Amino acid sequence: MKSLNHILPKITFVCIVVASFFLPIKTSISNIGLIGLVVTTFLSFGLNGFQKKGKLSYFILFSPMVFFLPLLWGWLYSPVKADAWYEISKYIFLGITPLFLFRKDIAASTFRKYACYGILSGTVLSGLFLLVLNFYNYSQTNYPLHWLLNYTFTSFNFLSPLKDMHPIYMGMYFSMALAILLFAKLKLSKIVQVLSFVVLTLAIVFFASRIIYAIFILLVLLYLLHNLSFKSFAVLITGVLILVVLGFNFVQKTYLYQKTVNNTIWELQENAGTINTSKSQKVDSRWSRWQVAVETIKEKPILGYGGGAENEILLEKYQQYQMKNSAEMHYNAHNQFLGFFIRFGVVGTLLLLLYFVRNGITAFKYQNLLFLCFLTILFWAFMVENILDRNMGINFVALFGTLFYAEFLAKETKNKEDEVAN
Repeated sequence: MKSLNHILPKITFVCIVVASFFLPIKTSISNIGLIGLVVTTFLSFGLNGFQKKGKLSYFILFSPMVFFLPLLWGWLYSPVKADAWYEISKYIFLGITPLFLFRKDIAASTFRKYACYGILSGTVLSGLFLLVLNFYNYSQTNYPLHWLLNYTFTSFNFLSPLKDMHPIYMGMYFSMALAILLFAKLKLSKIVQVLSFVVLTLAIVFFASRIIYAIFILLVLLYLLHNLSFKSFAVLITGVLILVVLGFNFVQKTYLYQKTVNNTIWELQENAGTINTSKSQKVDSRWSRWQVAVETIKEKPILGYGGGAENEILLEKYQQYQMKNSAEMHYNAHNQFLGFFIRFGVVGTLLLLLYFVRNGITAFKYQNLLFLCFLTILFWAFMVENILDRNMGINFVALFGTLFYAEFLAKETKNKEDEVAN
């Protein structure tokens, strides 16, 4: 028993590294890491028992458990019980990974260290691999330089060597790694920090995800405001603006500009069955799908339609409004808040909002900039994608949501001990 007690935390650390390192490389291997984390957690309970930390209501509402809870009651009134049950099984990591918080044998600071090193090394290595391959492929062509920023070498084409990866999910991982690099104070040499920043930034550029660009700018601005004087900040921003103006003619020719500017305008207007800026096929804008989602919500606003029902309900609406592309692709709402509203009504959506508001206040209270970055990344990703409908999003939220709530509990416990001591 003693030897198992000694080795169990080490196995857990390996699982944390595997789960975080493989997030940007192979989701199925990341799954194995999370499964290992859960198994070692239950073994730890058997050997050492539980350690009650904080209020149970806080655990339910402010850890990743809050994303799992609505699925349980949503199953009860779902018109598609099989789909609702499948949804529960897919979201299960959000419900069981937070149980790690009740372990006695691993501190939150240790969890943070291994998870941070894991995702940082995974993103830098995968980013370096993708960049080298991308530049090599470009070198084999006769295209002009600006073509490097066209669709041929960006977005899904850039990510194609890593099968089944999506620009927004990869953007979340890389943004989190960037936040870790900027705010986690890891023991890395300056040269490693600079090279890692360059790799992460270049990879984010080639992801061609508008929301990730916005998140990147927010993270960098937060870092600059936190570390520079106002004068230095103003000079730096002025320099960046000058570079933007000088490079505008070059960038304007690229797919990235068309997608970031023109396509964003198109996406935020009512466009159903029209040709977007890529001029390749007739599609439906996000705004049009959001309008359909809102119309759907109005019919059952309190508890929603139940678990697993979102796609089926939206499909009927898409067909009703003759949104052929959305119907053929079986698109969801492309907004996590609207998706939850359709499935679980105002009750489920308020739980999501409560998670962000309360944890945001906590991050400010304890000046946990890394936690604030995580919430920022997650909130804005939720605005444009059903992040929790894929394991790529579930694993990320289960792992890092648990990590940051563990830090909150550790801080609260320390404060109470200090109060007792005084």
